[in-house]
Amino acid sequence: MTKARGSLTASLASALVGAALKLFADDVDTPVIALGKIGVVLLIVGIAEVLYGLYRLTREAGEAREARKP
Repeated sequence: MTKARGSLTASLASALVGAALKLFADDVDTPVIALGKIGVVLLIVGIAEVLYGLYRLTREAGEAREARKP
């Protein structure tokens, strides 16, 4: 697995966990942190990392295509 695909997989998991926290733990009261707010942060960071992973994936594909040209 390339570095970009690994990053993409991890960031997608982060975004999914963030979405699950926002949807299902928004009304859970904890003494220190609000789980819904942590979910929003994880979701935003996960989506940003997914976009960066897609960028790196397309960049690697372009570099591989350039390397194959004679």
